[in-house]
Amino acid sequence: MRKEIKSILSVALSAAMAVSLGAVSNVASAEETTDTAGTTEAAGKHTYHAYLGFQAAGTPDWIFRNAIEDADNGINSKNYDYLTQYMNSNSGKQDATITNADITENGTYTITIDGIDLSNQTAMNMAFITTDIPLAMTGVEFTNVKYSVDGKVVATQEKGEQKYDNYDHYMMMSTCQYGNPSKKVNEDLSTVLPSKSLSITFDVKGIDFDKSYTAETVGLAKGKTIVKDGVTYKVTTTAKYTEGLDKTTNGKVQVVGVNKAAKTVKVADTIKDSDAAYTVSGVAAGTFKGASKLTAVTFGKNVKSIAKDTFVNCKKLSTVTFGAKLSSVAKDSFKGCKTVKVKGTSAAANKKLLAKQNKTVKFK
Repeated sequence: MRKEIKSILSVALSAAMAVSLGAVSNVASAEETTDTAGTTEAAGKHTYHAYLGFQAAGTPDWIFRNAIEDADNGINSKNYDYLTQYMNSNSGKQDATITNADITENGTYTITIDGIDLSNQTAMNMAFITTDIPLAMTGVEFTNVKYSVDGKVVATQEKGEQKYDNYDHYMMMSTCQYGNPSKKVNEDLSTVLPSKSLSITFDVKGIDFDKSYTAETVGLAKGKTIVKDGVTYKVTTTAKYTEGLDKTTNGKVQVVGVNKAAKTVKVADTIKDSDAAYTVSGVAAGTFKGASKLTAVTFGKNVKSIAKDTFVNCKKLSTVTFGAKLSSVAKDSFKGCKTVKVKGTSAAANKKLLAKQNKTVKFK
């Protein structure tokens, strides 16, 4: 896949698709699209999706349909229509009759690629089920996995084999030639190449269709500010909530301003706003610059660097307390200060680094 991919074919294919779910026939439409590898809503519940992926080696061409999460050639690829095509590294996008699966309940599904001729390739390096079912949803099982080439079952797995270096979603391998011997799957099938079709039938159970496993933003949007005790914090990373895990992940904020008339300032470790909490991860350049009345500042344990011009012309500053060992200090970041006592965690090491970067200031 080192060659530049050239798109030379136009899309004119609309495939009718049938997916078997137990004894009931369901249709998985090639015209249904997803913007991301997340879930879509269906009748108040979540619908998940499965696709047949593969990689076939050759000289000079590699032919493939990669995992949906692949940045360049996954479901959001601009190189080809993932739902109805596959790719040739030399000649570009290739039309086929492709059956994808809309998984609306636990049961049996079949995914296929018809009208595909890989008989001139040298090896089938991978054939797999790629899904948007998140690994965070534990307890999902793929069983009775049957891999067929040209209509003939060539491998059956009682339990699906998760890819050893998988993405964030379930990806079950029918054959895999990559990795060390313990990570390969059905490697004897590398020379079994289709001239007509590929298909994988599988049973799946344990899917939770009622809750979302996609992390959703809660609290303030990125770039919004919060003022607490005279300190202004700016959101750099939003807080997230995952319903299926009932888990909230803290966002991150940076100190971007203070009350310049204050004599003492304390920067928190974390702050809360509405339904979200935020870790204070740093201080922006010039935040305290010109705070002429400031005498003392206390930083929390997450502030580990001093940016450019942070304390310039804070002429009355006499004490700085740190909650962590500093990893970096910008040159002349205390310019205009006179004598500053360094306290708190790793005081000696912090004093040494501050003095090195601020030759005109006395640190004690």
